[in-house]
Amino acid sequence: MSEPRTRVDLEGVPETLLWPLYCRAAESRRPDALIEDPKSVSIAEAIDYPFEENFGRPHIALALRAVCFDAQIKKFLATNPDGTVVALGDGLETQFWRVDNGRVRWLSVDLEETMQVRRKYLPDTDRLHNLSCSALDEAWMDEVDPAGGLFISIQGLLMYLGEDEAWALLRKCAERFPGASLMFDAMPGWLTRQTSGRSWLDVLMMRGRKGKRDDKYRLPPLRWGASVDELRKRLFAMHPAVEEVQDVGYPPGRGLTFRYLNPYMGGAFPIRNLRPNNTLVHFAPNPT
Repeated sequence: MSEPRTRVDLEGVPETLLWPLYCRAAESRRPDALIEDPKSVSIAEAIDYPFEENFGRPHIALALRAVCFDAQIKKFLATNPDGTVVALGDGLETQFWRVDNGRVRWLSVDLEETMQVRRKYLPDTDRLHNLSCSALDEAWMDEVDPAGGLFISIQGLLMYLGEDEAWALLRKCAERFPGASLMFDAMPGWLTRQTSGRSWLDVLMMRGRKGKRDDKYRLPPLRWGASVDELRKRLFAMHPAVEEVQDVGYPPGRGLTFRYLNPYMGGAFPIRNLRPNNTLVHFAPNPT
């Protein structure tokens, strides 16, 4: 007899943590899965939530985003096996279990409302600590020991911050953590713009839903977006510690867009400035 599912009552930005969970779990169930994430599968099956009704068909892009971040964290741990990963806005991300080398220390940072859900399914371990704290509150920075190397991961968060807030967070990371690496994802401006009260990302998501569309779940407003070229220019101007900026392209997926166009043409102008992007930043150990 299966365990009863638990209802999760979240609203606004915290509720968005269920979308990538749903997409990773759906991808992991496939026989040709591009990501192995059994923890996401078990969590999604334990939660009582209308995933498909609210989010439509699972979107491969969110699974591929996780693959991109996994790959860069694994590279970091290959040279910094005792390093620390700080995951801001971690939600129900199960990345720790996908990349764990048996030595990494992990700090998951999110709002208390979200942490009440995360701790139920992903409790603290001897090397993973869940911290209730806003990413904009510098208190989390005081919890970080960068001595063994530091990687800061920001997935699915910055687009919900105001532009000034997003840049202030990135700038403060550069100031506080010389020598660290930081990776975040961003939407180009056209995807964050509102039309009829929805962002274009929300409009695209609606296409995968069944039944009436105008009364279904809506993403919270996307408040900030930037293209690959905009980010590169502004990051180098943001702080002298910014040493390297890399656009991390999506790996090949399925379908015309994700198997052919994006992997082989996604880095070309102007396409790179029209797609969602993953940006890896390295801070100089001794900025001048």
